[in-house]
Amino acid sequence: MRVAVDDLPDVTFAADVLIGADGIHSGVRARVFGPEEEYLRPLGMRAAAFIVTEPALNARFRNRFLLTDSINRMAGLYSLRSDEVAAFMVYRDATDPTGHQRSGNPRERLRREFAGLGHTVDRLLELCPAHPYDDVVAQIVMPGWQRARTVLVGDACGAVSLLAGQGGSLAIAGAALLGDVLGPVASPEGIGSALAEFERRWRPVVEGAQAAGRRTASSFLPASRTQRLLRRWIIRATHLPGIDRLVARQIVGRIAK
Repeated sequence: MRVAVDDLPDVTFAADVLIGADGIHSGVRARVFGPEEEYLRPLGMRAAAFIVTEPALNARFRNRFLLTDSINRMAGLYSLRSDEVAAFMVYRDATDPTGHQRSGNPRERLRREFAGLGHTVDRLLELCPAHPYDDVVAQIVMPGWQRARTVLVGDACGAVSLLAGQGGSLAIAGAALLGDVLGPVASPEGIGSALAEFERRWRPVVEGAQAAGRRTASSFLPASRTQRLLRRWIIRATHLPGIDRLVARQIVGRIAK
């Protein structure tokens, strides 16, 4: 059985199975299932990330992950093994509810959005490359993942958003399950039922992770001083005897599911 993954623009549909594993902005999905706008569900935020070389910050924050305690925007950094520092930024995006890529220079947009968060963040913004990663925080929600002999896996059909995590694990586990259900298929006639079985078994897992992601999104980025204060209390509570173990068990339990 031949399997094609649409990495290239000139891919044909002659293969027995076409698997779209090309991410949240999937080209396979757009060509087979329709425009991205029909399935993209923005969560009201954008995320940016980039890596810079900055020995001073690397040494200062080595073995630490730093996040700003700010409203409607949050910047974080952590040191890598070299002299590099990885920056991670999340900010509200009420101006573009469709999730379309915003116009303009992304570096200048980040500098504008995150100005005034202190010398450390200012230094990161000063070193920000011309084309940092900057994309909508969103999920992909579809009524069906397979059509004829085409099927989507990973973020292409069930992106949970970076706030939920598990995206890489879900993609790998989903692909493994897809391989398991397609493996025994001996003829083209059995492909459709195998793809339907894959979706039947895997969709509840993805939908559960997406629901958790939406809950996380509602409190991830405080929109007011009251919400920020509540988050502070929650973080402090995790350091109380017994509470830290309870939180750890809940996290492990969610991952195990």
